[in-house]
Amino acid sequence: MKILHVCFFVFLSVKLLFSQDIDQAEVKVLEGFKPEIPESEKIKETSDFIDTNKIDKVQIYSFLNKTLDVSYESRPIKSAKLSGEKLPEIKRFLVLLGGGTHSLHSNISYNSLRKDYYSYGVTFNQFSNSYKVCYDDVSRNDDIFKNSHVNLKTFVKKIGVKNILVANIDYDRRASKYKEDFPGSSQCEDCDLNRFSYSKFGISLISNELSDHELKYKTKFFISDLNQLSENQIHFSSILSKYVYNYPLNVKLDFNDYINYSKTDSLSSREKMGVKEFLVSPSTLLTEYGIDFNIGLDMYYQTDLIDGSSFEFFPQFQLSKYLVKNILFVEGGIRSVRVRNTIKSLSDENPYIIAPGTNQIYGIDSLISLNLKSTDIKNELYLQMENVIGRDEIFNGSISYGKISNLPFYYSINLDKNRRFYFSYIDVWRLRANANYKWQINDLIGINASINYFKYDTTVSNKENINGNFGVSLNLDEKIKVNTSISYLGERKSLSSSGDFETSILEINWSEEYVLNPQIHTNISIDYNYTNSISGFLRINNILNSKQEMWYGYREIGINAWVGLSYSF
Repeated sequence: MKILHVCFFVFLSVKLLFSQDIDQAEVKVLEGFKPEIPESEKIKETSDFIDTNKIDKVQIYSFLNKTLDVSYESRPIKSAKLSGEKLPEIKRFLVLLGGGTHSLHSNISYNSLRKDYYSYGVTFNQFSNSYKVCYDDVSRNDDIFKNSHVNLKTFVKKIGVKNILVANIDYDRRASKYKEDFPGSSQCEDCDLNRFSYSKFGISLISNELSDHELKYKTKFFISDLNQLSENQIHFSSILSKYVYNYPLNVKLDFNDYINYSKTDSLSSREKMGVKEFLVSPSTLLTEYGIDFNIGLDMYYQTDLIDGSSFEFFPQFQLSKYLVKNILFVEGGIRSVRVRNTIKSLSDENPYIIAPGTNQIYGIDSLISLNLKSTDIKNELYLQMENVIGRDEIFNGSISYGKISNLPFYYSINLDKNRRFYFSYIDVWRLRANANYKWQINDLIGINASINYFKYDTTVSNKENINGNFGVSLNLDEKIKVNTSISYLGERKSLSSSGDFETSILEINWSEEYVLNPQIHTNISIDYNYTNSISGFLRINNILNSKQEMWYGYREIGINAWVGLSYSF
């Protein structure tokens, strides 16, 4: 059987091999082949062009509202959680104590731990110094300067679904004592003490709304008191924002009631003063040609118990543009600012002012009343820019020019016991230029510098034309931090008065200018973090031992130093 299979396979193979042999054949073409291209025919005489950018490319999808019945249930998907750097641990208590050649400093703080919905805290700060100025003239006694500043701040913050509520209580007390013996001076008790005690209670409400097309608001309310009802203020303000017809609309509302009571510790009668101010400021933002146009109008209405009522309005117009995205930003335009001068604002700038009607003891009585006005910067032209030079390196500068109405200035007066300052106002044109530079070179070293230049069209008492600061910071392995700074305050001219403060006759001596020499201060501070809870610090101020006058008759402290420790837990 196997032999038959083999014979059959051999016969089939030979047959297939001979079947592949094909003899050559000759093919004759009886009819010739002629290739042709058919003629084209123009369909239209004119051509049509279509802008594909205007074609409606919207695609409409329809979905079947069907429910699939399955025999099992899947668990709900949990929302994703973002993981980042671990937040630093918060300490509840911080205690800082320091002292040195002329000063004492303390700070005590308590804060709640980090919560999602609320937080609260209280901070107490105290700083005082005392120094003596010695004179070569043996007939003149040494001057003794004493200053103290106490500040207490408390806050409660509640975060809700729709808004954030913040309530705070602040207390601030500044006292300065300057003992200078004039010939024939009286022995008035505490006549050389200036004290300004300020307290404030406030509430802020901030919207949590994220959509620009819904109403957002930032509302603030506070009441304040200075020197036991010598000066009170009631304040309410709110900033409302919302997109209207795809344009952002902002409206600022501001109300202030300034109440200046009569002097409560004097037999002389003083007229009670009070000023109410209303501000309505709408603004919007338009964008054309890649430029943002911010257009607004400030409308002021003021009622004064002495001067009557008045209405004023100031335009606001700003243009801004990124010349290089996220690198070079430029802004300019016209702006107007109104600031109300109060005893609080003036005493913060110059703690040696005399303020009749504020429960102060001066050893004399006077019929001079408080002279409080609003300072207006009207239609100031300005141009500012910010340039990101490199990584962690930023430069910004500005220049402005405008008229300032009722700019406050101080001039000295001689009282029976000591020298103090009173304030008046002047209208000036001012040119201001400012430049700031900051460069964090690396994790070790950083540089910052700033300079300000002012040019007035007339002499403004106690106002410098130039000031600046240059500082270098060092961070040594997060353990030791060193900050050095050099500051410069230019020459100033101070005016004095003639006449009798007791008889309410005062005249400013405009022709007699007392020159206050420039000041150069070099300071260094060193902080050492021993652990996360324990640290120490060293401050050395006025290393060049400058002893120039800060105000006419008030010399600054020379070189001084203080050290301290802080502990948090």
